[in-house]
Amino acid sequence: MSENIPQKTLAPQERTFGISNFSSLQANIAARLRMREKHPENVFLEKQVNEVNRPAGGASENKNYDGNPMQPKTDSPVYFGIAESPQMKKIVQDLGKIAKSNASVFITGESGTGKEVVGSAIHQLSGRANCPFIKVNCAAIPETLIESEFFGHERGAFTGAMQRKIGRFELADKGTLMLDEVTEIPLVLQAKLLRAIQEQEFERVGGVRPLKVNIRFLATSNRNMQDAIESKVFREDLFYRLNVVPIHIPPLRERIEDILPLAHHFLQRYCTENRLPLKTFTPEAIQKLQSYSWPGNVRELGNIIERTVVLDFDPEIDAEHLYIEARASIEKNSFPVGISLHEMEKRLILETLEVHHRNRSKTAAILGISVRTLRNKLHEYGTMCEE
Repeated sequence: MSENIPQKTLAPQERTFGISNFSSLQANIAARLRMREKHPENVFLEKQVNEVNRPAGGASENKNYDGNPMQPKTDSPVYFGIAESPQMKKIVQDLGKIAKSNASVFITGESGTGKEVVGSAIHQLSGRANCPFIKVNCAAIPETLIESEFFGHERGAFTGAMQRKIGRFELADKGTLMLDEVTEIPLVLQAKLLRAIQEQEFERVGGVRPLKVNIRFLATSNRNMQDAIESKVFREDLFYRLNVVPIHIPPLRERIEDILPLAHHFLQRYCTENRLPLKTFTPEAIQKLQSYSWPGNVRELGNIIERTVVLDFDPEIDAEHLYIEARASIEKNSFPVGISLHEMEKRLILETLEVHHRNRSKTAAILGISVRTLRNKLHEYGTMCEE
């Protein structure tokens, strides 16, 4: 368990996000921001506002930033709190109430929409904020090791178990455990996971003594959960146990109001990180940003802005500077009439893979599938690529 972190006193003059009855939530976020430089491993939330008053005395706590004195050190991709669309404003407004409870939360949405960001915010605004926040990427763990990763194992439990291993459940005791892409957990293990969540009790692999824990559970998935249940990929009882409080994050194409504020956030962030003067967008660039459908969602938007900042040194970013043509060509690609669904899927996956220089992680994110699913598809096609 991580040690308790003393909080610094927050300056009294504090502007809100422009959302009614949200000042207390903002103050909580702002207080945690001030701990970032000293304890970056325990802070997962950044506050983003258009203007923030200078603290008393005018001193800046962030020595690496010459502008806004309240701007945190930008060493995290977190952008939660930028909410202009009605859908995201509602999520932000509800977050304080959700965080105060111990209820399990199931966060759904396409890849790149910010599910992990919302989960991190829930933990940091909760009473468990100074306790461990353990994240498990369920899609990245081999099936043969996932039980040991969750529950740990005793020495000699299986071949190669040379010493006792502490699992993620034990590490998350008194804190929060986030099961990222939970639908990728093998069906055979889901019954054991359900019991551990319900009883807050488990045994290490090869162990006989039950271990009690006190954990708040968060889960995420980019799948349609009704389809996953009907196709017997995910247990219905486990879904209902985790889905006490559902949060659905809409794709970026359905919340156009958020595109420009997010783009400005990423622009400011990457200019600061690269020690460059703050750039601006031309009206043509803004129109291009807002007209693109962003299949990779906020993650793709951030990557595009970072690339533009690094490769172009003009003070103004024009439409031609935004490197989204390759992605757009995939989006507009047409398949001949009569092609089979299998062949269409294969061509789409392989063409996306080529655009991303055969990088498996980026390709999976753009396609909205897990790395494990992509790996299986590529094995089926006889194709190898980078992680």
